[in-house]
Amino acid sequence: MKNNKEKQLTENLIKKIVDNPNESDNYLQLGSIYFQNSEFEHAAHVYESLLSVEPDNYVALTNLGSICFINKEYNQAINYYSRVTNLGIDNLSIYFNLGNAFAEIGEFRQAMSNYIKALNIDKNNYQVYSAIGMLHQDNKNYEEALIYYEKALKLRKDIPDNYVNLAFILTKLGKNGTAAELFEDAMKLAPNNSLYPLHCANAYSSDKNYIKANQLFESVISKNPSLYQAYICYGISLYEQENIEKSIEMYNKAINVSPDSVNGYLLLGNLYCSEQKFDEAIEYYKKVVELQPAYSNAYTLLGNSYVMLKDLRSAISMYKQAVDIDSDNDEIKLIYIEIIQEYIKNRDNGDSQNAA
Repeated sequence: MKNNKEKQLTENLIKKIVDNPNESDNYLQLGSIYFQNSEFEHAAHVYESLLSVEPDNYVALTNLGSICFINKEYNQAINYYSRVTNLGIDNLSIYFNLGNAFAEIGEFRQAMSNYIKALNIDKNNYQVYSAIGMLHQDNKNYEEALIYYEKALKLRKDIPDNYVNLAFILTKLGKNGTAAELFEDAMKLAPNNSLYPLHCANAYSSDKNYIKANQLFESVISKNPSLYQAYICYGISLYEQENIEKSIEMYNKAINVSPDSVNGYLLLGNLYCSEQKFDEAIEYYKKVVELQPAYSNAYTLLGNSYVMLKDLRSAISMYKQAVDIDSDNDEIKLIYIEIIQEYIKNRDNGDSQNAA
């Protein structure tokens, strides 16, 4: 939000542009004020006006690229950044931003090409290595991502995210113990971050180091009693530890914290289903359907539970709704047909209970 001095300056700059439309400095000053105050629409208008006077103005092209990127208009951002490179300007930030924009639209090769150009300018820029790591991670090239994340961490050991990025890749590769240690390092650098301890707890849990995992889960919940995901993750871990009662307690606490989120209900339904308590499972799956009526998997789970209770009529109803929502899912269609056939067979055999 502009203060009175900035407002006056803005008005003066607008007047100067009207009086002297060929003076680029006035556009740049005005655009900068709008940009710094996040008034991106006004800033874009100013920079576009400048380009009508100076089509190759480096600052205008660069800032327009940034505005488009912020607005998730990635193709437009690519257009502006590319116009800068066509001027023959080799700038690390431009290549880096171009790489980011290409990555956002899934153009792996173009993104990589620009990241490499950025590294040719500065081989010690950890952000570029991190970006390449993320690019490989998004494409499930985890071993390649590991190499670049390791390089980023080697360059900057004071950046918590460098530890976290590397830790997440290690969890993908099944190296959860090492990942947990890296999360611990990130926690030391950013002790007030509430998610790092949760990630660390998950890694320890996946490594079956439940003592450390549970200590961290309890600590996270104690410090952040409204953190929904902490209860969900702790509940999953407790179920793996066969602590069914406390797992149920955590899922219920998650529901109390965020009653409109489906994961708590879904996980409780799955838990009761695994424990062969299908009536209880059905009640929680029904809540999922109530919250997300277009979630086909919830109807499938309801159908499965009704099958286990030998209530084929209800199962058919649930599977029909799943098929209506996810009409391209051949697996659901096949099960739906099989249940109908079973229902007809039972009816023809006079099994009134199963065909009721």
